[in-house]
Amino acid sequence: MPACENKSYTWDNLDNSALNTKYLGDASKADWTYSGFPKTKDGNLLMTMPKNSVGTLFANNHYIWYGKVSGKIKSSRGQGVVTAFILLSDVKDEIDYEFVGSDLNTVQTNYYWQGVLDCELTS
Repeated sequence: MPACENKSYTWDNLDNSALNTKYLGDASKADWTYSGFPKTKDGNLLMTMPKNSVGTLFANNHYIWYGKVSGKIKSSRGQGVVTAFILLSDVKDEIDYEFVGSDLNTVQTNYYWQGVLDCELTS
């Protein structure tokens, strides 16, 4: 389990990432794993969706016990394409921010507790 520490990332290259089929679980070797076809351009991470593909997934390999997470994302304009920023745990706790389809003015959010959508916690 990788230790919590303060991190900021820039996207000059993909040197700190590994293809998910080649990543062997050592978070000291790469902070990120990916599937698909990520690229970098002008300090930005581009998560591409080439024709006949399902797009790109980019995931951080470190646990966040508490703190602040932020990111600047730009949604795809393609109808039916989902652009998402997701926090996900090993036990399926999850917070989603998603732009769906060609509606660039509306963000949808969901949260899950152990895989259950919109749970109500009881004591």
